[in-house]
Amino acid sequence: MCGIAGIACTDPNRGTDESRLRRMTQIMWHRGPDSEGFHFGPGIGLGMRRLSIIDTATGDQPIANEDGSVVVICNGEIYNFVELRARLQAAGHRFRTQSDTEVIVHLYEEDPSAFVEQLRGMFALAVWDARRRRLTLARDRFGIKPLHYALTDEGVVFGSELKAILASGGVSACMDHNALRDVFTFGYVRTPRSMVAGVNRLRAGECLTFESGTVATRQYWDLTFPAAADYDRSRSDDAWADQLRAELTHSVRLHLRSDAPVGVWLSAGIDSSAVAALMQMELLRPLPTFTLGFENPEVDELRYHRLLDEYPSYQLIGRRLECRREHCGLLPRAVWHREQPFGQGVDISRMLIAEASAREVKVVLCGEGADEALGGYAWYRADKALAPAARWPLALRRLAAAVLRRRWPGASTILLAPAAMGVSRFRALSGGATNADLPDGLLLDNAVGGVESSPLPAEFAGWHRFAQLQYLDFKMRLSESVVQHLDSHSMAYSLEARVPFLDHPLVEFCATIPPWVKLRGLQEKAVLRRAMRGVLPPPICRRRKRPLSAPVKDWMRPPLPDVVRDSLSASRIRDTGYFDASCVAGLLRAHEAGVADHSRLLLLIAGTQLWDDMFRKRLECVTV
Repeated sequence: MCGIAGIACTDPNRGTDESRLRRMTQIMWHRGPDSEGFHFGPGIGLGMRRLSIIDTATGDQPIANEDGSVVVICNGEIYNFVELRARLQAAGHRFRTQSDTEVIVHLYEEDPSAFVEQLRGMFALAVWDARRRRLTLARDRFGIKPLHYALTDEGVVFGSELKAILASGGVSACMDHNALRDVFTFGYVRTPRSMVAGVNRLRAGECLTFESGTVATRQYWDLTFPAAADYDRSRSDDAWADQLRAELTHSVRLHLRSDAPVGVWLSAGIDSSAVAALMQMELLRPLPTFTLGFENPEVDELRYHRLLDEYPSYQLIGRRLECRREHCGLLPRAVWHREQPFGQGVDISRMLIAEASAREVKVVLCGEGADEALGGYAWYRADKALAPAARWPLALRRLAAAVLRRRWPGASTILLAPAAMGVSRFRALSGGATNADLPDGLLLDNAVGGVESSPLPAEFAGWHRFAQLQYLDFKMRLSESVVQHLDSHSMAYSLEARVPFLDHPLVEFCATIPPWVKLRGLQEKAVLRRAMRGVLPPPICRRRKRPLSAPVKDWMRPPLPDVVRDSLSASRIRDTGYFDASCVAGLLRAHEAGVADHSRLLLLIAGTQLWDDMFRKRLECVTV
């Protein structure tokens, strides 16, 4: 695990300024405090900061092949490196380290065009081929590890974080207003954009090559599902559950490969509990768990549920911490590491549990990805319940929406969304940035407009509606939001967060499970509940999904935290030029008077102001 950066020049005789590359890596020190490494050659400079997890003694990067013609830097973990290493050694390749990263250079030697497809893990990597003068960048299948790049007059500049690109000095920090529109529409920036114009992000499951001044990208992997009529109906629910348990157990076993201490993030739900139980079964020793509670009882599930670490037979060492109102003061630091504004507040919660975990371990496993792989979110039930109404006449849907607006606000939005599954319906189902319509004129350039469509696979139309929703969940919310704040805020404290449910063979298997086995009636993740019988206590197997949340309303109740109020002052609003100052003032007055709840919207505006201060003006984290 580390932070990587580099500069590849179109001119093969041009060298890389060492001090410039060091600035790029130093600004990501938090990603790798254990060591640093560089490679310089004609037309290329590679740098990294290392967090030592596997082969702590000899695994420093960059790592080269036997003759030094192929050099790699990698952020992440290759979980099947043991098996790959054995095969490569049998083929005659010689290894100098015990690192998982070293398999990449030898795989590249064997097949430069398809080496990445053999990797099982989470990664963002760069391979320099000196003979071909070719740079290859690649990102894992689910986008767990980030990778930014910019095309400049000199060539390609890349890095694990946006701030590394800006630290190169080759790109000016101008806000991409389309990205700002994304944030206020969805709650996250959609690839390939970043918050800065001219800086792109590699998509999940994508490779980029830079050779002879030409850039080319290709999608090396994409999630697919059987046609709606092609699911295997001969298998019983028990058979599906048994295979799911076997696949998940194997994934957890691979994710436990580490030379550093390992723990687990534990909630009251079945996903993280399943991971924790399977980890303990593999390790057969006491395992530290880390759980976040809230002083606000409305979002604190710990008050009402017994967690797995309270069952003595599981040998889990429970660690509890509490998120309180004063923790909203972490907003600037959270924006600095997330590199974009947010309105949900989960980023701050993540930072708290990451900081506590990093005091004891270097690696944590968590349950993210299960809800996407098995359709566990509330919107799967909502779409199943409301999809028939999509065929009603518009006038009838409007009437139903008006009736439901008070009791079930989300349903009123869904009823008015397009009937066909796509980006617009997915946004209506999953919720936008603020769960409220934006006031007219808030953004000065009218950046918030319609919802852009995304290219969908040719076979998408033939999939079951449940599978279509899963695909959009993976391609949008998971890769653009869930794993991004997981990575950014764990790495803020030099902590590696691993996600066993996002092992791609496991996800590919889950895609073959029929939708009616995943969602039985309105019971979500029914197949996982069945799979965990005998592994988890019955109360946890039966427990309904409760979404990860944060006490944003509590944080934003009057008087507003200083960090928010200062960011929303009229002078600062006018200075940045993104928002109409009178509109923001009106939102503030209504919120403080209790006329309306604008908690998330105000947090999002304040975060945008902080982003501008940190990234556009000074490129450093600020305290307010």
